[in-house]
Amino acid sequence: MQNIADFQVDQAKCVGCGLCVKVCPGSVLRLNGARKCEMDEIDQFGWYGCWRCEHCLSVCPTGAIQIFGKRPEDSLPPVEPAQAAQVLDALIANRHSHRRFLKRDVPPELIADLIQRLGNAPNGGNKQLVEFTLIDDRAQMDTFRTLAYGKMERLAARGVFPAGYDRESYDALKRWEAAVRPEMLFCSAPYLLVPHAPRGAGEPEQDVTVAAVYFELLCASRGLGAVLMSFPRDVLALMPEVCALLGIPADHVIGVMIGFGWPEVRYARGSQRGIEPTRIHRPRFPEPSE
Repeated sequence: MQNIADFQVDQAKCVGCGLCVKVCPGSVLRLNGARKCEMDEIDQFGWYGCWRCEHCLSVCPTGAIQIFGKRPEDSLPPVEPAQAAQVLDALIANRHSHRRFLKRDVPPELIADLIQRLGNAPNGGNKQLVEFTLIDDRAQMDTFRTLAYGKMERLAARGVFPAGYDRESYDALKRWEAAVRPEMLFCSAPYLLVPHAPRGAGEPEQDVTVAAVYFELLCASRGLGAVLMSFPRDVLALMPEVCALLGIPADHVIGVMIGFGWPEVRYARGSQRGIEPTRIHRPRFPEPSE
């Protein structure tokens, strides 16, 4: 029997509850005659095999299942809803778009840990196709910033602006450099993360956006500042020779770019924004006819 997922069941711990079978999106798990969990013989991962989602590992109440060499005792435990709600509510309210950063290094092990945790972000069919281009060296980021900014200014002098911008809006961004953001292109961010995914598989537009949002929240939970940016993506589209330095394949989708680092400005409290009733729409459907 092929076991490419390294799926293992502790027979003594398996109580035959069948929860793993119920949550397996690939329907490759079953209970045998002894009511012990087994995996079908599979020769591939994805839609017609194991989805690599680790739901079986996570749902087993007795910790009987191992997969991909992952042990249940190494998993993070769930958080009680009351505690989780309070923390998540505060985290979401206190995340802000940071546009001013300190010239201070973020430990590389912290950056590596944040990116590894993005493996838990949801994505279409759990295909795990999102790739990440990372500039995690402040000197390298300054070099790239200088190249892109200089080219942007030369294009603007010729009246060439990114999609959705004109001279008036571009000049408004320039004015903001004196107050809100010291540098209009990358918001002075010392580091840059670009999630991207290939077209034609999974859900690339949604997947890269979800990854970016999760990364921003992870940054906020560690005291880092982050800003989701589409402007530099659109600017770089005007300068393929500079954009090519990132090494992102031409057939990949880029949703947003994320600048991050230690924030210069610390916020004292969370925002109180909400959703107005006029923005909430509740459709009504006719009863089905006989």
